[in-house]
Amino acid sequence: MQKLNQNPRPGLKALKEIAAIKTDLDVSGVVFTLGPRINAAGRVAHARAAVELLNAKTEEDANDLAEKINIKNDLRREFDLSITEEAIAMIEGDEILRNAKSTVLFKNTWHKGVIGIVAARCVEKYYRPTVILTESNDKITGSARSIKDFDLYKAIHACSELLEKYGGHNMQRGLPWIAAILSLSKRSLSPSFRHH
Repeated sequence: MQKLNQNPRPGLKALKEIAAIKTDLDVSGVVFTLGPRINAAGRVAHARAAVELLNAKTEEDANDLAEKINIKNDLRREFDLSITEEAIAMIEGDEILRNAKSTVLFKNTWHKGVIGIVAARCVEKYYRPTVILTESNDKITGSARSIKDFDLYKAIHACSELLEKYGGHNMQRGLPWIAAILSLSKRSLSPSFRHH
């Protein structure tokens, strides 16, 4: 932290400047200010831009790259907010979804890079296991978030014959689906989630 505050590399210095950080950073500042900007590069495009920023040798290069990263972070925020609003509207607009014990939502235009954030926001609002799905590279892909005392791994494993692969831990999962079985997957997942 001392180096970051007193003599940061050009990329981190540029990122601090573009984030308008005037005081010394602590761990929270890194996690909630610099971290999301660095992470946004890979969420909305390719993470290479973040690596290039962190490895920048000159202030000029670093400033250019920091500006690009900041634009990607703004875009990530826009995706996050609009998709979260859309997901909540889908739930609120459907009595069955509103009263369900779990949430499984799909829209093929949602950005893959933020569906995990959207799932987490839905869990915050409704406190129930949530799977948010979208389409990417001709496959349905998703991200799932859980609640305390609900084993998400076990619920998703119960549907494993429908999944190409899945990963994560008991509270969080990433799931690529084969597009042809989306409707079957949604029907099959929901009963597994009802047992919480």
